[in-house]
Amino acid sequence: MEPRLCEVCRLEPAVARCRLCGRSVCSRHYDAEKGLCSVCSSTLCEVCGRELAIASCSVCGRLVCDACGVQVSPVVWLCPSCAARYREWPPPGAAREAEELWLRLSQALRRGSGQALPRSSSAEEPSEELGANHRR
Repeated sequence: MEPRLCEVCRLEPAVARCRLCGRSVCSRHYDAEKGLCSVCSSTLCEVCGRELAIASCSVCGRLVCDACGVQVSPVVWLCPSCAARYREWPPPGAAREAEELWLRLSQALRRGSGQALPRSSSAEEPSEELGANHRR
């Protein structure tokens, strides 16, 4: 019988089993300290570090599990830190800022994707990452 292959890379023999998902993995894809495969390890809640994340904080992006995250709406989750800062969601003025950003983005797209977005006095400048990910 040939040895069982790692369920992540499918190249090396499996030497351990993940305590959360049960994957058989090679030593390269196993975190012995946590007892987790590389997939589960990369998707752990960034607050408690024990459970798999089910969402990311809509403000800061931290991964949160069901126990640590605060669900504000069916699609909006917050980490405990951001929930403490934003007791009212969305924060006052967020709708106006989102509308202004949408207008700036749509104007830029109409002019051509290579041009920079116009500056607005009330809305923050979009990040480089936003511009790179939303070009056509």
